[in-house]
Amino acid sequence: MSTRLRCLLAASAVALTAACGVGDQAGSNTVTMTVWTSNQAQLDLLNRLADDFSAQHDGADVRIQSVPQADYTTKISVRLAGGDAPDLGWLGAPDAVGMAASGQLADVGPALRNDPEYRFDDFVPAAFTNWRGGDAVYGVPFSTSPFFVIYNKDAFATANLPEPAELAARGDWTWDRLAGLARDLQPSLPRGHFVFQSNEGSVYGPLPVSWPTLDPLLRAHGAGFYDPQTKRCTLDSPAAAEAVGTFHRMAFDDRTAVPPGAQADFYAGNAAMTITQLSRLSQLEGAEFDYGIAPLPGGPGGQPHVTGQAGLVVFEQAPHKELATELLKYLTSEKAVRELAEFYPPARTSVLADAPEIYRDSRLSEQAVKDILVPGITEGHAFQYPRTWPEIKTTAQPVFDQLWSPGADVGSVLGRLCGEVGPLLKQAE
Repeated sequence: MSTRLRCLLAASAVALTAACGVGDQAGSNTVTMTVWTSNQAQLDLLNRLADDFSAQHDGADVRIQSVPQADYTTKISVRLAGGDAPDLGWLGAPDAVGMAASGQLADVGPALRNDPEYRFDDFVPAAFTNWRGGDAVYGVPFSTSPFFVIYNKDAFATANLPEPAELAARGDWTWDRLAGLARDLQPSLPRGHFVFQSNEGSVYGPLPVSWPTLDPLLRAHGAGFYDPQTKRCTLDSPAAAEAVGTFHRMAFDDRTAVPPGAQADFYAGNAAMTITQLSRLSQLEGAEFDYGIAPLPGGPGGQPHVTGQAGLVVFEQAPHKELATELLKYLTSEKAVRELAEFYPPARTSVLADAPEIYRDSRLSEQAVKDILVPGITEGHAFQYPRTWPEIKTTAQPVFDQLWSPGADVGSVLGRLCGEVGPLLKQAE
């Protein structure tokens, strides 16, 4: 049985090395993996899988290091810059795209494709949107989590209004319908409450955390940030202006969406509706209201299915790259994915076939699992981050922030934004 250390990364790579014995002190059969979860049940599962891997690989020592999510990318970057790279770790899609472009991630494609038992073709193809570059594979999604709408059933019942799930069943669940429903519902809510809260209440913050709300909104209107084929910014289109304008009117004219500076939290009961993911439903613990689940609203562009992703990567500087690649393969194998699916929605079709059983005890009904969760993964698309995303988000942010004022001309601001990021998108070719 391997000896495993559960280390909490300290404020610096130096402190981590001293406290946890990583870097040069690790032996030739030691592989280190960074994660951002501090959930004990998740860590217990990861450590049990690490024990299984160790037993199959001559007692290899797997060290799982937990880093607070707020500091995760910064601390990993510091370690990479300081020559103290972990062997493998979790990354969010936008960070992975940037690191792959700068040569910091290893290509694990040959190892995955050349192992027939791994069954690389078992994954939903769209799941690799942000994890491939040509034939190279820079990571494997361990969590492909669809976005959907959750709402306060009690609020709709009190106002005698149809619920979003009812409207979806009738084919009448669109952003325009949501905006109209919000205007009807708002007068019945207590002062300081709002109908709609953006995902995590973050739409006015940094550009990357705005996309869980804005990407579904744009897709529903047949619009998007850019065309991945031509590398041209498309936010200057009338459809994009109408999409973002819908939210802008809700926030500043109708006052039905939480406006900048206001505080509201769906899970605390002071917003009637929000966009969320499966992992966020744990926040319903202790909620004093009944809730319902509905798909993302549609629009002129159809019914969007949008996912957020995190993947497992091997770092190019990994001291034990071959062993790390074997661990990545093991943790994303069908067997491991089936166990990890309890916490992280899978992208393997063989595991998704058993989703109703896997999520039997979740806060999603069996119908929601079949009609929302599974199609969200099999038909869903993650926002495709261009290779120059780190530069794009820095350049775009000051212009993007101009959207969130009452008198903003949405179309003009989006046009200026395209003017700023257009050259950077061309550089991504």
